[in-house]
Amino acid sequence: MNGSPMNGSPMNGAPVTAPLLILAAGQRCGSTLVQRLLSSHPEVLIWGEHAGQLREILAVGRRLGDWTAEHGEPGRQGYARSGHQSFMANMTPEAVHIDDAVRAFVEVLFAGPAAELGRPVWGFKEVRYGLDEAAALHRLFPDCRVVHIMRDPRDILRSLEVWERGDWTRGDTELVIRDWARVGASFWTATADLPPWVLRVRYEDLVADPLGWRTRIAEHCGLAEELLDAGVFDRRIHAIGLGGRTRRTILDWADLPASLRALLDDEQVRLVAKACGYDLDSDARSR
Repeated sequence: MNGSPMNGSPMNGAPVTAPLLILAAGQRCGSTLVQRLLSSHPEVLIWGEHAGQLREILAVGRRLGDWTAEHGEPGRQGYARSGHQSFMANMTPEAVHIDDAVRAFVEVLFAGPAAELGRPVWGFKEVRYGLDEAAALHRLFPDCRVVHIMRDPRDILRSLEVWERGDWTRGDTELVIRDWARVGASFWTATADLPPWVLRVRYEDLVADPLGWRTRIAEHCGLAEELLDAGVFDRRIHAIGLGGRTRRTILDWADLPASLRALLDDEQVRLVAKACGYDLDSDARSR
């Protein structure tokens, strides 16, 4: 991709480029680390999470596309023959214009503000989107690239236990594990169908070989590797403000409450963990 403009009009005077998307299997997977790595490039800005709200926009586009195929097309044909004397009640623009509208929404929301900040290469990270949402966005932006990151669910629970000492609830944690299984299944249990525009990485592999993965991520995203700051791997930032840089006390897996560890006693969770190479019956996590 190399930051080259897509076929489309400029946004605020800067070329519109295909997005770079970071899609993680729930919170605490390392998506912010990859976001910081890509955003260290002087021309790149990866926006943060938006609570999965684009799913609704994509669904609207899909429903409008179905409607215009079934009802809009007869109306357009009638209008072409008889103009205002035709039955125009359900006439809607062609599907290509619906796609243009959805694409424009995403560009105005993300590409425009990034360009205003001098960052023509844009994207976002989200922890709620699986391969279906990625494919829908790829259909709108055929040159987009997706980096999907996964992490051992035991380490996710160890991290979330810290949050539960605050205002994070057990219900929130349960939702994270459900998202982990759902998103993870879409990217890891059908590997034969994984498209080339998706790069998968496990958090454990990323931090074990940061320079090697910096190379792979840069190549996948069409960016100059030397412009990505490997220093992001040396600084952990887990929350907003100075408190997000302080060291936390994270319990070993065996020391977590039994009710928390029991969240992984689920058939779907175990299926996805196995596909990712995580042995949930191995020794306790203590990193």
